Amino acid sequence: MLPVMIDVKGKQITIVGGGKVAFRKLSVFYEQGARITVISPEVVEQIKVLHDENKVLWIKREVRRDDVRHAFIVIAATNKRWVNEQVKMYSEENQLLCVVDDGDCGNMQMVSFKQKGKLTIAVSTGGASPFLAKKLTNEFIQSFDETYIEKLSIISSKRKDIKSSDLSEGEKRKLLKELSSELDEVEHE
Repeated sequence: MLPVMIDVKGKQITIVGGGKVAFRKLSVFYEQGARITVISPEVVEQIKVLHDENKVLWIKREVRRDDVRHAFIVIAATNKRWVNEQVKMYSEENQLLCVVDDGDCGNMQMVSFKQKGKLTIAVSTGGASPFLAKKLTNEFIQSFDETYIEKLSIISSKRKDIKSSDLSEGEKRKLLKELSSELDEVEHE
């Protein structure tokens, strides 16, 4: 699998399942501004509250083929293997599908990640140990203090200025390389 970062803001995410695992997946997408639909006869209280506040749509029944048709990402998060398999069959070839109880069943896996400002640290164990991935993610993100995060934000702004300038590609590349060395200086202070 290829690690990528995807902007899900405003994108349709359909989650089949309403338990704790479904809620954890929902939370990740909700924080990133996705539009979320949950398909499940029952849901945990946290999902019910979000639905009652019109923050997510909850369709209170078993999944149907049409439920996943227009989703950008489909998450099969039930505790019933046969339902998760059914969701896989309903999903279309070019949709992103995560089957939470069998990472090899879908075409995407969710990784453990943490964000501080412009910095994102993500770790995957290929499904071998989500707990280890979470532990490593937390350890790695703690390595970067606020000075580093602030400097990264400044560098991001400078990078935009350089990229939009009239300088030659060679000059831009040289300045961008120098910018990255500014972070090395913060790290060694």
